[in-house]
Amino acid sequence: MASTKLRYLVCLILLHTWTSESHGEDFQMSDFKTPGEQNILEILLQAVSKLRPETSLSPRAKIAFDVQLQGNGRIVKPTNPIIYDIVNVNNGKGYNHTTGKFIAPMCGLYFFSYSSLPTRGTTTDIQLMKNNNAVSVIHSVLPKDSSQLTMRNKILELHKGDEVWVKLTIGTLWSKIGSLSFQGFLLGQ
Repeated sequence: MASTKLRYLVCLILLHTWTSESHGEDFQMSDFKTPGEQNILEILLQAVSKLRPETSLSPRAKIAFDVQLQGNGRIVKPTNPIIYDIVNVNNGKGYNHTTGKFIAPMCGLYFFSYSSLPTRGTTTDIQLMKNNNAVSVIHSVLPKDSSQLTMRNKILELHKGDEVWVKLTIGTLWSKIGSLSFQGFLLGQ
C-alpha cells in the first residue's frame, strides 16, 4: 500500500515540477491550483506526512536489539544458533536470549549486523540465518598466528514471526570483550 502511495506522490511531484517549469514558476512559490482549489504543495506535504515512518517512541516504532557473547578468551565451537548471553538492548522483545534467535514482532524491513573473530590461523564460516536459510556468510581463511575481526551487515524483509539468528558452521571463534555481537533494528514497514 505504501509503495502505491509513493508512486502517486512521485507522479504528483513530477506533474507539479513539469507544470511549474513549463510556466516558468518557482516550485515553492507556485500558486498552481488543483480542480479542488488546493495548492499542489499542500497536497504533497500531506502525502509525505502520511508516508513518513512512525517516529514516535511507541513500542511499535522501537524494535531494536544489541547482544554480545560473554567471554574472557572463550573459544566457541560450531553451534546453531550462537546464543548471545549479554543483552544490552532488546526494545520490542524480539531477541530471545534463551534460543539466540530474533523473532520479528511485526512485518517490515530490518537491518542486521553480526561479527566474527576466528581463533588464530583457522578457517571459519559464520552464517546469518533466516528461517533455516543462510542469507549471509562471513568466510575467513587465516594464515598461522593471525586473527581478524570482521563485521557483516544485511537488510532483510521479514514477516511477523520470521526468525533470524547467527550460526557457526566451520572453525572456532574467540570471544573477548564483546568481540562477538549481533544487532538488528526495524528500518520501516
